[in-house]
Amino acid sequence: MQNYYRVLGISPSASALEIEQGYLRQRTRLKRLAVDPAMKARLVEVEAGYGILGNPRRRLAYDLLRAHEPAAPALPARPTADERQLRYARVARRLNAALLACCLLLGLDWALPAREYANETVHSRFPISVSASLSDPQLAYRVHTDHTTFRLPSALGHRVRIAQHITVWQTPLLGIVQRVSSPASPDGPAPFQPYGGTIYGTFALLPLLLAAVAAVGVWPGRTAETYVNTAVVSALLAVLVLVLLLWS
Repeated sequence: MQNYYRVLGISPSASALEIEQGYLRQRTRLKRLAVDPAMKARLVEVEAGYGILGNPRRRLAYDLLRAHEPAAPALPARPTADERQLRYARVARRLNAALLACCLLLGLDWALPAREYANETVHSRFPISVSASLSDPQLAYRVHTDHTTFRLPSALGHRVRIAQHITVWQTPLLGIVQRVSSPASPDGPAPFQPYGGTIYGTFALLPLLLAAVAAVGVWPGRTAETYVNTAVVSALLAVLVLVLLLWS
């Protein structure tokens, strides 16, 4: 026999008001998902359950039938859809909190004074990639100095040569090179960005967007669906941020 108390998410001792509230809660949730045939079938069960439990006489007859029903073998309790969603929401909220903390770390790394390395000797400079455009091929260079490693686009490759002495400004926490000065360069000693696509340059909006989504995902009072959805979006944005950090 179908357990309509479980279908409505209420206890067998529920009052008439609690039965109505359980029915409205399940009906509202399932109606949004009624495009799914399985959810539509569950909505039919909810309507049938309220038709029985919402009527005092029919509820009494139903309770008597349940009392005389042979005891079913004990089975492991399976979590309901609501319980699973709440469990996912707790995990999602923790993930959002962790990603928000990472964004705060990025912000702190950007805000702190950069570490300056003067008279760094360029030990190597070798190409690491070629652009996909055959009409305008471009090389990127990986440059190694005494304390730092950074990338240069081909347009700036002439400003840093092997055995030159340069000055490098690097973030104190994550070690991202923000500026480089090459006094021996034909363009002069004016500092320049080694690579424009760093997380603190062209794509600075990406960690800000990640922080905003993660903040929504940890804000109290949100629905379980909101926590789960924001965690999915935050995870995708975090992958992009990580790729940019590794590529910088």
